[in-house]
Amino acid sequence: MRALFKLLFLLLLLSPLAIAAIVWLALSNAPQVAEQVKLSHEDVARAKQILKANDPRRLPPGTQRSIEIALSDLNLASSYVVQHLVGGRSRLSTADDALIVRASIELPKLPIRNVLNIEARLRTEHGRPLLDGLKVGALSLPNPIAGWTAEHALGLISDKDQLAATFESVEHLQLFPDRVQLSYRWHPMLIENARQTLLTGVDRDALRYYHDLLVDLQSNGIGTRGSVIPLLEAMFAAAGQRSQHADPIVENTALLTVLGTWASHQNISRLVPGNIARPSWFRLRLHRRRDFAQHFLASAALAARGDSVLSDAVGLFKELADTDRGSGFSFTDIAADRTGTRFGELATRSTQDARELQLYIARGASENDLMPDARDLPEHMDAATFKHRFVGVGSPAYVSMMEEIERRIDNTPLYHPDTLR
Repeated sequence: MRALFKLLFLLLLLSPLAIAAIVWLALSNAPQVAEQVKLSHEDVARAKQILKANDPRRLPPGTQRSIEIALSDLNLASSYVVQHLVGGRSRLSTADDALIVRASIELPKLPIRNVLNIEARLRTEHGRPLLDGLKVGALSLPNPIAGWTAEHALGLISDKDQLAATFESVEHLQLFPDRVQLSYRWHPMLIENARQTLLTGVDRDALRYYHDLLVDLQSNGIGTRGSVIPLLEAMFAAAGQRSQHADPIVENTALLTVLGTWASHQNISRLVPGNIARPSWFRLRLHRRRDFAQHFLASAALAARGDSVLSDAVGLFKELADTDRGSGFSFTDIAADRTGTRFGELATRSTQDARELQLYIARGASENDLMPDARDLPEHMDAATFKHRFVGVGSPAYVSMMEEIERRIDNTPLYHPDTLR
């Protein structure tokens, strides 16, 4: 019996050391994936084509569909999702009929070894995905423990039932060196599951609050027409009040998500479901232009949710698409997009900045505080005019114009380095 007590005492003594050793081995000093995802307008155009060619929404539930995705596109999508959901970086590759997923997540609050490097190996068995190895830092986990770890890690970013429904819809998966072929059984709930996962970082109660606040303010004549400023003042004042007992970053993110969805004429009922009163049509203006207010708020919403890269890429894609149809390429809209992106980043950069921005807007900001006047920039250029004046994206003339936009934003009061200090 004495020997048993000695053994138990030894185990209790060694347990903290063992845990410390495991944590030390699981963490790293440097990321194995160093590069951030960079989306271009070509990436957005290709993604739109893929989605259009494989859009199953008009199909009856239960219909089987197949899709092929190039590894390069899958790598880009994976990098974007990982960056959006956990602020990390990822890279996909293939080797020996397996898909290798590498991800790096930085943990800035740790003084040393503050990087979590993860490497997962996926292969297929009878057309089904199978985890065939998981490495966390220097630790290689046995497959049973790896499966349990992966399941619980995924559960942190998505509902367990939603994940189960998604995996059950997969009929057959085949890996190739340069592409992935997937057969799945369509159900409309798949899109809703994806949308819910991407909204994980936004508090749903806050979304409902700012949606209802927008409706209430409009009933009192605020936010129906004219400048966007009075609406922003009222909503950020409310955000400041709520932030006394809540996270100001969450509040600002929810506020801008509601305004961006509304301004871009997206279906706001998907964001805040229910048989409830809805805000009236967007008619607000920024520097006397409705399109400026729309671009500004939509880009601010994307940036607040960690989608600055997507905001810039989508804005450029839209302008290039407009050279062949619509209103033509407009650097004025690009300026509104970029300013909105800077605003959304500032609103969520840190707890202190989030609170300071709430106070700054609520106290009464002017349009010139939020966005530089860009009405003198070239706009409404068709494809021929754009090519004649700017050759193409990335040319010296184009870069010079983009630098001018950034210079104007830098000189706008709200974006001065010391404004919120």
